[in-house]
Amino acid sequence: MGLSASIPFLIQQKVQMLASSVHHHQATAAWAADAAISSAATTSQHSLAELTKIAYNAQAIFALCSWPFSLKLLWAPIVDACFSKRFGRRKSWLVPIQLIAGMLMVGGSGYVEQELGLVVATTTTTEQQQAVRAMDVRGVTLFFFTLYFLMATQDIAVDGWALTMLSRKNRGKGPICNSIGQNIGYFLSYVGFLALNDVDSSENLWRPMLRLPSRPGTGLVSLGGFVKFMGGFMLVITVLVGLLKKEIDMSIEGGDCGTIGCGGRGDKSNTDMETLLPKTDVQEDDDDDDDHEIDAYEIGIAETYHRLWSVVKLPAVQSLILILLTYRLPCALSDNVKFLKAVEFGLSKQTTALLSPTIILPLGILVPIIGTKIWQGHPLKQFMFAYKFRVTFVALVDVLMLLVVRSFRGGNTNLFWGLLIASTALQATVHSLQFNAQMTFFAHRVDPAIGGSYMTLLNTFGNLGGTWPSSVIMYMIGQFTIPPNCSVGEDGIEVCTGGRDAYFPLQLVLSTLGCVWIFVMSKRVQHIAELPDDAWRTHIEDEDEEEMQQLKKSGKHA
Repeated sequence: MGLSASIPFLIQQKVQMLASSVHHHQATAAWAADAAISSAATTSQHSLAELTKIAYNAQAIFALCSWPFSLKLLWAPIVDACFSKRFGRRKSWLVPIQLIAGMLMVGGSGYVEQELGLVVATTTTTEQQQAVRAMDVRGVTLFFFTLYFLMATQDIAVDGWALTMLSRKNRGKGPICNSIGQNIGYFLSYVGFLALNDVDSSENLWRPMLRLPSRPGTGLVSLGGFVKFMGGFMLVITVLVGLLKKEIDMSIEGGDCGTIGCGGRGDKSNTDMETLLPKTDVQEDDDDDDDHEIDAYEIGIAETYHRLWSVVKLPAVQSLILILLTYRLPCALSDNVKFLKAVEFGLSKQTTALLSPTIILPLGILVPIIGTKIWQGHPLKQFMFAYKFRVTFVALVDVLMLLVVRSFRGGNTNLFWGLLIASTALQATVHSLQFNAQMTFFAHRVDPAIGGSYMTLLNTFGNLGGTWPSSVIMYMIGQFTIPPNCSVGEDGIEVCTGGRDAYFPLQLVLSTLGCVWIFVMSKRVQHIAELPDDAWRTHIEDEDEEEMQQLKKSGKHA
């Protein structure tokens, strides 16, 4: 996920290089003849307009690669229910999935770099036009879509494993672990690659530090090399997990659960791994009040889907789904476009990479811990507090930051750095507050009769709410942005007039939409926060008991 987040920056970098080449050839033509000036200006305008649309259309297409995380609920019950007891319930999926992903990364590393055109230099006008026409990220999107599908499947197994690691009373701490772990992993793959791939950092920092020969214009690592290394690293770790990590032997009772449909309603032949361990008196006392969590391998796949549909039909869950699917749209520019636009205006990848370890990562770790202490027991109050700032004040700071970056073109001024740090820190803070509040609320509202599948259901809609606005907003930016008319005067100075950047009017529209969302949906948020636990439960177990009692009564009368 972290590595895929760097792809939009590489697309933007490629487009900027092509745009610079267009300007260069325009300037050359300008010095040649006045007639050539007019022709070159027209060509430049068409090329820049085409490049702008191609860039953001490519971003919109590539944003589709993360959809498997928003759809993993469709196959989550299968992962929970089907496994080999001899190999281990979680390892049955985790090991082969990671092996496939690792081999795909190693084998496809060159393909990714080739499809993005990062290994092809464009020096002539013909080559530039060919590069423009070849700017197609569908192959790369398919590649990362496959990786996301594999990682989403792995995530289901890991989430299920986490449920058995934490006792019920400690599950409220799970979101904090989740938030911290995601931030660390995202930092290592996203910032690590951008820092090592940046040309200036490689030439002025990494190569002198490592005593490597100078290679101007080339990063220390390429995208293909980084993907291959991470794929090899995943293969090594997976082999170690497969050989050294042992799971509780599940062959004590029942047959192997490696076929779809094993287990069924009322079938207790398969016992959860934790129940196979002897409990101490303390454990028994702690778990006495815990509701039994029925798993997919106990009730069968069909029954699991039936219960999930029962969850979706709950009024409380439908209100929550509506909130999750809509609240991220007003934040879509800040989440998906802000830093891309900053890079377009002159912010270096090196600066972007440095923001994560210095600002985003520390806040991503500290904010969930502090937020939990401040709003203890009221996660949705924390959610709404952060959201009000996110769609108003944070959006305003983002606009000011971009205007300053465009004006100073990455200059080292106090205003530039102050707004850049403020924009980054505020977005990281409100994002962490909302994510932590969301996960905490989920953890305290799941129905024990559904357990992990209930949590997966809520997380699916939470992911979907952030996925669909990404492609929509990228497409809108590309369609509504009009590049300026640029020409080179007799003095060789480029003059640009007209044009329209869609970011700023769209931010005004989305901030207004966010205020409307707060006015319309705040009461609904408060309503679901005050609902009792009973409103989030399906009562399927109670219905089953009533059916059994009725059957017994009818048998006696017969």
